[in-house]
Amino acid sequence: METFLPDIASLLFILTFTIYSLLVVFMLVWTYHDAESRGVMGWLVVIPAFMTGTLLGVILWLVFRPALKPEPVWVRVRE
Repeated sequence: METFLPDIASLLFILTFTIYSLLVVFMLVWTYHDAESRGVMGWLVVIPAFMTGTLLGVILWLVFRPALKPEPVWVRVRE
C-alpha cells in the first residue's frame, strides 16, 4: 500500500495561490467598503479594480477617490 504524499512544489504552489487569493479578496472587500463610505456605489469601483489587475485598480482608486464626507456626531448632554 502506497501512501499519498504530495511533493513540495505542489504544496508551495497551493500555499502561494491561497495567500494570493486571500490578498485579492481582502483588497476588493476593502475597496468596496471604502467606496461605500465615500458615497460611491461599491460595485462600480470593485469591478474595474478587478478587471485592471487588482493592485493597479486599488492604486487608481486610492489616487482618484473622492474626499471623505464628514458625518455629524450626536452627543447627548446630561443635565
